Amino acid sequence: MKRLKDISMKKSVNIVVAVRCLNEEKNIERFLHGYDFADSIVVSDGGSTDDSLNLLSKNKKVIIHNYDVVEKFPTGCSWNPDNPHINFVLEKAKKLSPDWLILDDMDDVPTYTLRRNARKVLEHTSKSQVNAFRLYMWGDREFFPYMNRDFDKDYLALWAWRPDELDIYADEQKHHATYRGISSDYEELKVPMALLHKSWHPDTIDDKVKWYNSVGIKTSHPFNFAGKPKRLPPWAKE
Repeated sequence: MKRLKDISMKKSVNIVVAVRCLNEEKNIERFLHGYDFADSIVVSDGGSTDDSLNLLSKNKKVIIHNYDVVEKFPTGCSWNPDNPHINFVLEKAKKLSPDWLILDDMDDVPTYTLRRNARKVLEHTSKSQVNAFRLYMWGDREFFPYMNRDFDKDYLALWAWRPDELDIYADEQKHHATYRGISSDYEELKVPMALLHKSWHPDTIDDKVKWYNSVGIKTSHPFNFAGKPKRLPPWAKE
């Protein structure tokens, strides 16, 4: 109860979003709108050559840092290694002394209901971590229910945490966003408070699968492991 009392005495909490960027011009407007409730959005750019930096610089909440670590592969492809890049942007975000830290991807945004209620949730929870369901989308109107086992609470995903109480970071010995320090005691957000992740699109899936495999992340078409896509539920709105 002490934390609830302390929070109620504050005017507000400092919410900082951390996100990586590399040629994300198609997602930036959607992402900034989805996180318009945040106090700051810390972006680590890995060398964008499209209009990403220009679009980001127009938003007063955005703080841009350059990340210049590039790993090259025998396939001729290169990337900013996922987990070191995640830790880099997390450390930059922590310098703003956030009460709450949110880590997300540029193609992932809160639903309308979560966006409208995010500050209230974070201001009043007694937990140090908040998890939410992530809807892995196929195109713009469908998603894969199997990816969260039809909203089984064991498949809630990390969304926000108190960095002064939890030391959450990406394991740099692993590939592709493997996190350490996650708490098993967290606030469980219920739908329609959720996340909409534009994971895969019919027009770009072949290129995406090819690229992931070229940088050492073995994957295949989502129809092979994510089940059958279904229409987004009516509440899954941005």
